[in-house]
Amino acid sequence: MKKESRIILIITMALAILATIGAVVYALSFKNDVAEAEQGLANAMWGVAYWIVFVFAVVAFAGIVVFLIKQAIENKARFLIILGSTIVVFAVSYFITSGVDIAPEAFEKVGATYSEGLSKLLGAACYTVYALFAGVIISVIYSEVSKLIK
Repeated sequence: MKKESRIILIITMALAILATIGAVVYALSFKNDVAEAEQGLANAMWGVAYWIVFVFAVVAFAGIVVFLIKQAIENKARFLIILGSTIVVFAVSYFITSGVDIAPEAFEKVGATYSEGLSKLLGAACYTVYALFAGVIISVIYSEVSKLIK
């Protein structure tokens, strides 16, 4: 393993552990019967966990975009097939979504206004993520089983 890769791995693991500790401390210190403004430790730990996960998501998304751009440059047809299949999965997810998959209370909780179109779009995005995640799991299982058979 390269030295840079090892350093990135160590930093990633340290941040993941820190986010996990923040989430656990938040869960243990949050009290339902106390006003939110008075829960200093819980709010601080929520902020730590939230922002670390947010940074992970942004870095992961950026890494995926860079990887896809590199792959597109190297192998244009494969990239177009992957992009097209992802768009098809999203379109199918959009059409099977009922539009009320996300409760109006969830919108009110974050201060957003409820919109059936937005709810349908968010539901389609969730279904797309579920379908793509299932595809990843199936491909990993297929890869491991094919290695065992060979």
